[in-house]
Amino acid sequence: MNNTIPFNPTANRTIRTEQITVDVNILSVLKHAASPGRDAADNTAYLAAIGPDMELTVIMEEDAPHILPCFDESDELIVIENAPLYVSYNPAQIIKLAGKHYLTGAVIFFRTDNHGNIVSLTVEDIYRFQTYLETHSVTLIADDQKLPCICID
Repeated sequence: MNNTIPFNPTANRTIRTEQITVDVNILSVLKHAASPGRDAADNTAYLAAIGPDMELTVIMEEDAPHILPCFDESDELIVIENAPLYVSYNPAQIIKLAGKHYLTGAVIFFRTDNHGNIVSLTVEDIYRFQTYLETHSVTLIADDQKLPCICID
């Protein structure tokens, strides 16, 4: 569920429910990656990404810097549900409004193993990320322009 908060302080604050869209191919890609017949030599790590202009979709690790240039370099991380699941984001894309911090740019969702190496997400991980987004997504509105954000406070 996305919440909509108008910037206009004199207007009544409203909450709108908007659906988070998901690329339908994401589940088939992750199921294929986890299938028993898959070539064990293939070390491709599948991550997920979402941004203001893109739906939640699966990507390969090598594509992450094209979506989030600071990925694995100068990014910041949010830990999801006390698991080795993380949200990577650019700290320069945070705005502060009314004492809360809103992430306005693209993010990369990923999982790590016990050694801190990035590994492929599972279908269950995507569900956890969707749940996280449903509870943390907010759409800010200014001058009739919508800005989808993730509230990180």
